[in-house]
Amino acid sequence: MFDLLDFMNAGILCGLLTVYILLFKKNALRSYSDFVLSTSILCQIWTISLFLFVFSGSIQQFPYLYRTAAPLTFLVPPLGYLYVRSVLYNEKKWQAYDYLHLLPFLFFLINYLPFFLSSFEYKLEIVTKTIQDKNFGIEKQLGFLPESVFYLFRPIQATLYLIFQWSLILTFNKNNPNQTITDQIKRVTRWLSTFTLASSGFLIAFFIVIFLYFTQDNLFTSSELTLLPNLILVISHFVVFTYLLINPQVLTGLPFIRYKETASSLVDNETVKVPFILENYSKEIKKLEKYFHTQKTYLQPNLTISQVAVETKIPNRDLSYIINNYYQKRFNDYLNEMRLQHFLLQIDANTLDSLTIDAIAFDSGFSSKTSFYRAFNRFYGCTPLVYLETLKMAK
Repeated sequence: MFDLLDFMNAGILCGLLTVYILLFKKNALRSYSDFVLSTSILCQIWTISLFLFVFSGSIQQFPYLYRTAAPLTFLVPPLGYLYVRSVLYNEKKWQAYDYLHLLPFLFFLINYLPFFLSSFEYKLEIVTKTIQDKNFGIEKQLGFLPESVFYLFRPIQATLYLIFQWSLILTFNKNNPNQTITDQIKRVTRWLSTFTLASSGFLIAFFIVIFLYFTQDNLFTSSELTLLPNLILVISHFVVFTYLLINPQVLTGLPFIRYKETASSLVDNETVKVPFILENYSKEIKKLEKYFHTQKTYLQPNLTISQVAVETKIPNRDLSYIINNYYQKRFNDYLNEMRLQHFLLQIDANTLDSLTIDAIAFDSGFSSKTSFYRAFNRFYGCTPLVYLETLKMAK
């Protein structure tokens, strides 16, 4: 039998794993767009978590957390829009005018200040009544404004930002029919479309909740009525979280987008930045190959893509894109291939009388026996011993 709460818990775990991959995993890009997406995911995770706290009754142990998710829900639509924009136009930082997108969040944060600043006893009383009657929780006014304002404004905001997101994606696809890098553009825009479709799912769920809110006197007396919007919300969250886990290559984004200054057609003596696509990475490729040939940094067991980016002066996203698309490898596989080549050269230059296979593997940059044997089997389809025996027989 389908269990909505178990599905929600699975969504939370997938979301936390996604944030880990975006920000904390070794060799994560940690770009501006990754931080925006991670913040949006964390806001969604907190919203789901508070829902679970209320429905399980455990919110009674933490009544001061009640309603904290309400203002945060107003960050999700603008963060989704800013994420799509930052990926498509390779933005590097938050713009000054982007602070305007925070106004709805600040507005509802201020709205709920009376409740947030109330006593622990009052919060516990509200939480207890909400657990006993869920309808009380959506009808009781806790801020300066009636709860109906929250339920009306939330989908209006989400609708506007969804229009903005789809407009960005469609306009970009129309203006960039580039054949040389079409695979990466399709890969990324497919992800952004999936992300925006999932956001559309959020909106549909909110509209259903609003319809039920204004048409049902006791919304929570029938579990069937509340199951549908909750199910849509959970599936939408789950789609976003799992898509990145299955397709991490989309995180490379569109690093080939650059901007050039051109004279403004509107204002004299002013320039505007116009996006264009950089197709040729030959200089960066030569620089990267020279760097590894001379520095041999692949011998460092814990070398990260960020270190290579700093030392070669190639931006993280460009470096990741080059390795993924030009060399058709992940960064770790790219390093391991060079480490294995070094290992085999050392085997040719030394006998195994003085050094073991494992010792030479560690000297070649592998951090453990497991990673060495796994990489060797992946590239050569056999164990090192079998490979060396084959070389001996060939001689």
